[in-house]
Amino acid sequence: MTDDGGDHALAARLAHDCGQRLLGLLSDPSAPQGWGLEKAADRQAHEFLTQELSRHRPGDSVLSEEGHDDRRRLAVERLWILDPLDGSYDFGVTGAWSVHVALCERGVPTAAAVAVPAWGTTFGTDPPSEPTMCRVGRRRVVVARSRGHSDGRRLAASLDADVLTMGSAGVKAMAVVRGEMDAYVHAGGLYEWDVCAPAAVALAAGLHASCADGSPLRFNNPRPYTPGLVICRPDFADELLDALAPVA
Repeated sequence: MTDDGGDHALAARLAHDCGQRLLGLLSDPSAPQGWGLEKAADRQAHEFLTQELSRHRPGDSVLSEEGHDDRRRLAVERLWILDPLDGSYDFGVTGAWSVHVALCERGVPTAAAVAVPAWGTTFGTDPPSEPTMCRVGRRRVVVARSRGHSDGRRLAASLDADVLTMGSAGVKAMAVVRGEMDAYVHAGGLYEWDVCAPAAVALAAGLHASCADGSPLRFNNPRPYTPGLVICRPDFADELLDALAPVA
């Protein structure tokens, strides 16, 4: 292990530096356009993060959205779970994209960071992030654009809350962490790289984070899949989970 300040500091630095590199790509006049820009961003972000982890944590395994799933990860104790560019459809269009870096030990996240370059902020687990906004008024729940007609309508009918949509799981989760939203709900399946870092940062900040059925989040599964996600203020958790429960 190199002298890099430990796993929490390394996760935060890698997420931040990767985000800055992606901002640089956006401002590069020679960068490809359209679909090519997204592909280049995914590739460059993945290569940067995996090369840095190979240099700083050569004995650890890596699971990245943009990489090959090496099944030997199932037998390791330390696994880094990466989403080099979460919300790639928004990259170059809006600021609703993020970088996820998380370390899991025996299936439990122990260090993580989420960078949201458009906000100029990287959220980490140590020191934990604290809310930066104090919001009053009706509660606000954010869901994925792709689930606005399912999760959105269901929650709007069950809760006294405004339901909004936004891109990037990391951005939605960090909107809860910084106090802009009261909850982020995704009742359908997500990949572990979508969930791991945002959930770890939220838990470190004192928020509730669980699967959509209320069960604990566990990572490094044979299929890197998570059955939904709820991130919210602790006092809102029971009401949200009740609203998502199957109708008997």
